[in-house]
Amino acid sequence: KKMASMEEAVSLHQQLSGEWGKGAGRDLSKIASLLKALKIRLTALCFLPGAGSEPSKQELILARDVLEIGAQWSIAGRDIPSFERYMSQLKCYYFDYRTHLDDSPFRSELLGLNLLSFLAQNRLSEFHTELELLPADDLQSNVYLRYPVALEQYLMEGCYNKVLLSYDSAPAKSYRFFLDVMSATVRDEIASCMEKAYEQVAVTDAMKLLVVSNESELREYASGRGWSLVNGGFKFSTHDEVDVTIPAHKLIVRTLDYAKELEKIV
Repeated sequence: KKMASMEEAVSLHQQLSGEWGKGAGRDLSKIASLLKALKIRLTALCFLPGAGSEPSKQELILARDVLEIGAQWSIAGRDIPSFERYMSQLKCYYFDYRTHLDDSPFRSELLGLNLLSFLAQNRLSEFHTELELLPADDLQSNVYLRYPVALEQYLMEGCYNKVLLSYDSAPAKSYRFFLDVMSATVRDEIASCMEKAYEQVAVTDAMKLLVVSNESELREYASGRGWSLVNGGFKFSTHDEVDVTIPAHKLIVRTLDYAKELEKIV
């Protein structure tokens, strides 16, 4: 029975690998069906640790490859919860079974993506927990792992423009999904700082600060935040009709009440 399940799993895996290998022409819905069927077949094998018997190397490699395609398929479908589920299953193959298997060529890329996903969602405690699992040398030398570590450093230093400028230097195309999420968050943070610091900013300066490539994109973003274009610059609505009146009477009354209470205590 186990042999039959293995043969079925191998056949489905070949179909999955063939479809995923089509690149831009791959059918994501077909891949979803193959992944679902494969996970059912893999439950008859030693899919996860603690299944009751020692898995063979072939089973481990097959299961790891299926999960890796699943994680990459999740990114292609922009499905973060699905990506996290696949990564949680992959960790045992990347860490617990590492002495049994040669490293996968996708290991570093996916672990880097996992770090980037936590960073993009501002889940910093989980980001640092994941860092603890990785060797310090890899974090400094591996391009896939070094990239999210550098981004986290930029965020901690408040160098938001460096985060936006790092988009084009991503080590893999798959990183762009989480970078889009992070870039939107960072750009909003920069815009909030601009609104607090200035009453009005020139269009050219706003483009530099927000790292926007063209004026039409900037105008669309400004419209979404309620900025108005005045004399070649953006005027921020947050500075309109600011009430700077000091409530002198209320402050005097409160101060006198406080003094009376102090006299009672003394």
